[in-house]
Amino acid sequence: MNAYCFIAPIKCYYVLENQIMFYSKAMLLLASQCILLLFCWIWNLSFSSLVPTLMFSRGVSAIITEKRRIELRNLSKEMFYHGFNNYMKYAFPEDELDPINCVGRGSDKKNPNNILINDVLGDFSLTLIDSLDSFVVFNDKVEFETAVRNVIKHVSFDQNNRVQVFEANIRVLGALLSAHLFATDSRFGFKIEGYNNELLDLAYDLGQRLLPAFQNTNTGIPYARVNLKHGVMNSETDETCTAGAGTFILEFGVLSRLKNDTRFEEAARRALFGLWDRRTDLDLVGNVINIQTGQWIHTASSTGAGIDSFYEYLIKAYVLFGETEYLDIFNEAYAAILKYVRDESGYLYRNVNMMNGGLMSSWIDSLSAFFPGLQVFSGDLDTAIKSHLFYFNIWRKYRAIPERFNFYLKNVEISSYPLRPEFIESTYLLYQATKDPFYLQVGEMVLQDLESISRVKCGYASIKNVFTKKLDDRMESFALSETFKYLYLLFDTDNFLNKLDDNFVFTTEAHIIPLPVQYLKKSKRDIIPKTENLTCQAYQKKPTQFAASITNRPDADFARELVGLEEISLPPLDPHGYCEVPETDPLIISIGFTNSDPDSQRPFQQLVQYFNGIIANSLSGLKLELTRRADRKGYDVTKVDDMRILPGQIFEIRDPAIKQTWIKQQKYETSIVRVFHDSHEDYSDYIGAMASFGPQITEALPISYLIKIPLSSNGCKSFKAEENIIKDKILFVKRGGCTFVEKVSNAQAAGAKALLVASDDNVLFRPVPSSENDESIYSIPCILITNESGMELDKLLSKSSDVRITLMPDIREPSTYISNDSNNELLLVIHGRIIRNVRLNFNGQ
Repeated sequence: MNAYCFIAPIKCYYVLENQIMFYSKAMLLLASQCILLLFCWIWNLSFSSLVPTLMFSRGVSAIITEKRRIELRNLSKEMFYHGFNNYMKYAFPEDELDPINCVGRGSDKKNPNNILINDVLGDFSLTLIDSLDSFVVFNDKVEFETAVRNVIKHVSFDQNNRVQVFEANIRVLGALLSAHLFATDSRFGFKIEGYNNELLDLAYDLGQRLLPAFQNTNTGIPYARVNLKHGVMNSETDETCTAGAGTFILEFGVLSRLKNDTRFEEAARRALFGLWDRRTDLDLVGNVINIQTGQWIHTASSTGAGIDSFYEYLIKAYVLFGETEYLDIFNEAYAAILKYVRDESGYLYRNVNMMNGGLMSSWIDSLSAFFPGLQVFSGDLDTAIKSHLFYFNIWRKYRAIPERFNFYLKNVEISSYPLRPEFIESTYLLYQATKDPFYLQVGEMVLQDLESISRVKCGYASIKNVFTKKLDDRMESFALSETFKYLYLLFDTDNFLNKLDDNFVFTTEAHIIPLPVQYLKKSKRDIIPKTENLTCQAYQKKPTQFAASITNRPDADFARELVGLEEISLPPLDPHGYCEVPETDPLIISIGFTNSDPDSQRPFQQLVQYFNGIIANSLSGLKLELTRRADRKGYDVTKVDDMRILPGQIFEIRDPAIKQTWIKQQKYETSIVRVFHDSHEDYSDYIGAMASFGPQITEALPISYLIKIPLSSNGCKSFKAEENIIKDKILFVKRGGCTFVEKVSNAQAAGAKALLVASDDNVLFRPVPSSENDESIYSIPCILITNESGMELDKLLSKSSDVRITLMPDIREPSTYISNDSNNELLLVIHGRIIRNVRLNFNGQ
């Protein structure tokens, strides 16, 4: 055997007489952020030509030939026309097509509060408008002009409909402006003879109908909804999300410049800067804000739903308008995301508290799949590649991106997929930046899954459940305006947009805005620091003797493990092959200990440094740095605040408080709160802490209705008058106002089957009785859920009285605890990591 191989523990390549076999270990080392080094030297063989591609299945090509690329390009185009032509045949002039029943859909007149429909559908032929510039992408000049003529003839915004300002802006206003620019600019070959700016006039009319949302607010942050005929309703809520308020500067800015009316751009800027001015000291913004008080209502900061396009429009405003103030804000915001929102592995971006960066939930949503593409815009390609791998493996696991995925449980929380484009958009942009054929393979995988699962007689149906692949009879307009558009651009490598060197952008709805130079202004920041590079560096592939494509990156397996995707079984290794483990960089993890009394000062001698290490008399407020040991048998504390602990030294803890906190921790009982949507297969799970008093849940309870009583939302008053409503149902209340025992007593007296309590924060704990004598008098279980879960259930109850749930048992291990090792000595485990160089001395000796 004329070969040898050095490689990290994740992958091993075996060279045997002109063959290479690939083995992917199932056991990955915890949080392997280490850089995995790979080098294989093969006698008279080309490494890159022999490594098989094992990351795909279901007939996806290992290599995309030129012939196959053209086939995929043509199929993407046919998929668009299958949806669009059937919309025009069965649904137009209504807003959407129901592709299974082949009928049109408009606003819900019977239920004006049906915001899932009425936020988007305003009876203005939405799908037709949203698809206008798709014909530019497909180079279909005839259909482009036909679609423009149909919009001019049939569309009116003089509708008594209450729509979401954000959706009307990105789907309708952006589409009209894009089509107008192409219809009037001879550079692109889509100029329409006889066209007299009718689309621009429609855009101006719509913009003026949206403007009232920005008026009469103390902050300049707009109302979430507006009636197209009557303006903002008196009953309109004062709450809106960050993305809903901060995603206007592109469309409103272009409208102002084309119509020479500054009102729109000024309103959009005031809203955008109004949000940024209310960021925390960490440079993070929250999810939901009160437009009158400027107070944050929901303080979760993330890259997903509710915030996503706020970041997107900052950098795209710089690209489109060339005004560097937008870039300055984006750079500050992006640095904060990398520091606080990105997890320690570097692959996923979490929901964290905007005040302190603490984790608020363990899920990501499908909208955040756009973020790798945004990172391409920012020039951060290596980071974009890593974050894209996470979503890639979610798609591989479910053949879609579910609306919400729990990265801790490695399972789905919300199982629908409405044909969203964000993952495909990122895939397209990464291919444009790297030209790595891996992204063509990803596109083929997505295309085949959509074709095999979602295609129906009259279009493409949303996936209602990614497990059962049950479909929902709805084809949202973004399927045509974004999803198939990005797929086509991915495979149409010669498309003029892929070669256009100009200040054009895709809006968040994928509308193409090529703003002519005469509409640009001089940047307010005239002097750019010499250290600032405003040009993205070209992507450099690894040397050919290393892994030449994303498929062969050693960290690809780690991203797969993050989502719990089991790889296909592979043949056994030949006993003649061997692997050696190289040295790797240590994994650094910072752990903070909360100071129970922030106003108290630390003990004078909280930390004592001596020749053999450091003694901590109290852990309150300290920050520890943990580093993986070279023998991989746990971690060492290598830094306490600013004090280093050298190899061989000991970190001795003499804080008696942690003995009471950790040493008594055993397995504690939690409950899974399962909320059903339209069927038993379509549900969301929430984790709750089970009270120590009352019956414990040992098996799933029968499905019951969840109910709340608005007049006693905290459950502290008697429910005697509501007994008939509460009987045999699960009662939902909020924490506070009285003890858990009193809440349970009132619920039990009213005949409730169980009590569900929403906490006022996102830290779970086990509710306990007010006295030991109380434990035996309660006959219904009590479950505490987080504030975030409670807000979601509260929204469901506000929309429907038919919310069905069940409670199921769940046993969890504490992540931080003290136990005894084999020598009966105390052993410290922090966040599941065994600490080896710690001595626990609770006697201070």
